[in-house]
Order: sequence, then structure tokens, then C-alpha cells
Amino acid sequence: MKRMLALVLTASFALALTGCGGGTTPVSTPTATPAPPASEQSESAGRSEASRTWTEEEVLELYKAGREEDWEMVDCVTFPDQASGLVGAVLFRNGDARTAGVAFLGADGACRMGGTDAQLPDEPEFEYLGGGALSFRQKGEDGKLHDHTMSITIEGSNVTFKSVDQ
Repeated sequence: MKRMLALVLTASFALALTGCGGGTTPVSTPTATPAPPASEQSESAGRSEASRTWTEEEVLELYKAGREEDWEMVDCVTFPDQASGLVGAVLFRNGDARTAGVAFLGADGACRMGGTDAQLPDEPEFEYLGGGALSFRQKGEDGKLHDHTMSITIEGSNVTFKSVDQ
């Protein structure tokens, strides 16, 4: 550590002596501070990545990276509270158009899927309710539109979906 500080001071002094223009330039010497352990660095980076404000475009990029070819994106929302480390969700139709799903996306690129056996209308009114819960409209077996709520809870490695028709 002392050698590093001595090297920085020597380099700063040499640069100050060989400066251009004949004027004096103030030289600031950086103070050496030890780096936190790697585990703290990755934990801190993960917190800042998850707590930042995500745009719909960024959430869509995460979705596109993990989607299946027959998934047609219908709508997208961001999670302003980053419930369970999630940053957004994408509502999609499967290629058969008879089923739909929600891709819950994490800042780390993790994609968790919840599905429903119903068709989506042209305007599903996809909305984030808070706490990992979403609502959207879907066509029931009777052909009528119903409100549907889907939520996700993540506790460690346990992922639980709750899906309720209203």
C-alpha cells in the first residue's frame, strides 16, 4: 500500500514538473482507499441496478432475450417498486392465440412465466397494481371480457404465482 502511494505521489510530482505553458497547475493527489471485498461490490452493484428506474424499452430488451419464437408481445409495464427484485413484466400471446402469459423480468435478466388459458382482447388494459401484482382483461370461455389479476411472490428460490379471474 505504501509503495502504491509513493508511486502515485512520484508520478504526480513528475507531471507537475514537466507541465506545459509555464503556469502552475494545481495537482490533486488521490487518496488511496482499500476496495471493498468482491462480495460487497457485486451486492452493491445489484442493488443499484435493481433500484434504478427502468424504461419499457429496457424491459422489452430483457423479454426479447429470453422469449420463445411463438410469443407475441401485447403490452409491457415497469415495476417502479422493484417488487421481489423485478423491474417489469410483458403480457404476451402464445402462437396459438388461445393462451396468454406474463413474463416477469428481473434486473439480472431472469424471466419467470405465469400463464392463463384465455384469449386476450385487442385492448387488454395491462396494469401494474404494486407488490408484484398485475391486472389485465381477457376473454373467458363464455366469450365475455373479464378482469384477471396475476401476482408473483419470490422468496429465495421459491416462486409462487397467484392467478384470479374477477
